[in-house]
Amino acid sequence: MDLTWEEGRAYLKALVAEYGLPFRVETFWGELFLYLERLSAEAGRLRLTALSDPGQRLRFPVLESLILATLLPEGSFRVADLGSGAGVPGLVLKLVRPELEVVLYEAHAPRVTFLEETIALLGLSGIRVERKHLGREWPEARFPVVVSRGYGSAEKFAAQAARLLTRPGLAFYLWRNDVEPRGDPERHLPLLREVSFELPEKGGIRRLLVFSSTSELP
Repeated sequence: MDLTWEEGRAYLKALVAEYGLPFRVETFWGELFLYLERLSAEAGRLRLTALSDPGQRLRFPVLESLILATLLPEGSFRVADLGSGAGVPGLVLKLVRPELEVVLYEAHAPRVTFLEETIALLGLSGIRVERKHLGREWPEARFPVVVSRGYGSAEKFAAQAARLLTRPGLAFYLWRNDVEPRGDPERHLPLLREVSFELPEKGGIRRLLVFSSTSELP
């Protein structure tokens, strides 16, 4: 990583303060820094992310995951992360909300290995990886909360989240609205709300779509 331990911590603390997020960076920065180091080392080989600058990773996928973490229900519950890839948002959610029980679903074997090795390196419990090509095969488990970021389209996410949600259940999609289509996700799940927030350093607007497995608010 180009950012030192202290530079990265200070930068993320500034972002957390700027966005008014209720997190103490000191409580998870050690694990997050190790994760970002591994991501920097493996991202190119595994095509995990196009973001080569560690600062970009903090102000985009990490910050977006922190914002998502504040919108999840309170308490302990099971979360499925669809197409986890580099571990975003599921692994980051686990670091800042350790009470969550997280399952990372990923289809590509090298990425599964990366995630398993990262989880072991960080000494995390209550999080695991399953190799599944969702859409072709489905786990038996059902989840009260399903999340994803950059899954190809909002419609694809909603269609697959609908198969995995309990009733009632909530699905949260960090829609990369600048590079992927929306489609018609409401064909599969009712849209409860759409949360828009501006990304740092003129990074544009990110849209977080919240769906429910029922037509009523929880």
